Amino acid sequence: MFKFCKQYINKFKVKMIIYLLLSMVTTIIAIITPVLWGRIIDIMVIRSNVNLLVKTGIIVSALGLFRIIINYINNKLYIIIQTNSAMDISADVIQHLHKISLSKIQEYDVGYLNESINHDSNSINIFFLSVLTGILSNGLLLIIPLFIMFGLQYKIALVLLIVIAGYIVLYLAFREKLVEKAKMFREAQSIFFAALLEQFKNVKFIKQHALEEFYKERFRKAFQVFFRKALLTQQFFFLYSSIDQVLEVIINFCIYVLGGIWVINGELTIGSFTIILNYYRNILSSIKYFADLGKEYQNNNVSYQRLQTYFNLNEHTNGTKEVKHIIEMECKGLSFFRENNTILNSFDYIFKKGNIYCIQGENGAGKTTLIDILIGLFIDEYEGKILYNGIDIKDIDMNKQRYSNISVLEQNPYVLEGNAEENIYLTERHHENKYRDRILDKELGNIYNNGNGISGGEKQKLGILRMLAKDSDVMVLDEPTSALDQESRKSVFELLQEIKKEKIIIIISHDKEVDQFADYIINLSER
Repeated sequence: MFKFCKQYINKFKVKMIIYLLLSMVTTIIAIITPVLWGRIIDIMVIRSNVNLLVKTGIIVSALGLFRIIINYINNKLYIIIQTNSAMDISADVIQHLHKISLSKIQEYDVGYLNESINHDSNSINIFFLSVLTGILSNGLLLIIPLFIMFGLQYKIALVLLIVIAGYIVLYLAFREKLVEKAKMFREAQSIFFAALLEQFKNVKFIKQHALEEFYKERFRKAFQVFFRKALLTQQFFFLYSSIDQVLEVIINFCIYVLGGIWVINGELTIGSFTIILNYYRNILSSIKYFADLGKEYQNNNVSYQRLQTYFNLNEHTNGTKEVKHIIEMECKGLSFFRENNTILNSFDYIFKKGNIYCIQGENGAGKTTLIDILIGLFIDEYEGKILYNGIDIKDIDMNKQRYSNISVLEQNPYVLEGNAEENIYLTERHHENKYRDRILDKELGNIYNNGNGISGGEKQKLGILRMLAKDSDVMVLDEPTSALDQESRKSVFELLQEIKKEKIIIIISHDKEVDQFADYIINLSER
């Protein structure tokens, strides 16, 4: 886990070095300050020197103000390092998931992925940063005060050493259960948040069918599962912390009672006792830090292992060859099966430049699946061959091919929040604009999330313009005119006729009007 996090933190190496150095300065101030406070008390009680008292007080105050300034700077550095490095981890996980099989990614719940990636990336990153500063700072706050306390009163230092041993034994006794409970809680939490997201993701469906009570009950059941596991986890953690608190009660008794006796007997000055009390709190805090470090490591190791399961998912095949101009796409014995169902069976066909192909068939005949396979979305899951200009697509860099030379119009085009231009010109490949006035007969205002603010027909026109703006060799249109009026449909088909000479145009449609414009009709239900 540490090696994994280090590669992301290294991007902020200079800021990290400054952060660590400033953390050490604040630690040194934390060690010095109790000694100065103890000296102030002894000056008041024993020496009664006003000038020395004022000077020492000024030094303590200056150190305190200096520490506040350093903490302000360090807090800013921490936010910069932590948020950006956690974002980089999340981005890499997401980028990797984009490269795995579409079928595999569809097995995951979107809400679960969203919660787990965000939580786990931040969790391990925060833990790693805390360890970098925490081990050294708490080590110094533990060791140096212990040495000073041995010099002031060795019996109290021995008591603290016994407590340290007690914390180590406590952790070793609970270690395995802590890991088990933490993992159980994390999984339950992710499933619960997925159920929560479902309530908003399907809000239109819920309203359409008046399923508020049905979804409320689903949410309640998901919560009950989460609650039971959360309760078991918290009860166990409470037991662990309760034993920890018992140890703290014992040491409080030893410090205050024994220390008080030594002060009364004159074996210890009040100033020295004040130093011991301040150091005692620092030492106890450091002991707890190291005692909890194992638990925190195991908790965060759960997050790390979950991220690794995503990284360990095999990427789909992606070749290295490039096809600059696609002249033909050939299917040879193409078959596709899913959950023992035959979607395509020995499909043979050649799509050639200069033609418009219309794919028809009943629902479930495999129309959209054929297109997805043809453009490389299920590249490791079909039987047979797909050739671009005679080259197997498994040897072609299909990511680059889809980016530069294949355009797809979805049945329900995805719309970004923004304006029309931001929805049409997504990349530098989307540059062609000569078709805009023919498709979009009016200016669109602001477009909101999920396309709110525009009609279904306008969304479809944006999708068509996005596809045309890319000016690819291959254009795939899935039900391109389902939301368009008669005049707009006619304009789209006429435009496709004009540009088909240099294109392979494939249309999935139930619209009989397409038959008039298509050069070839492929009915999958008849195959």
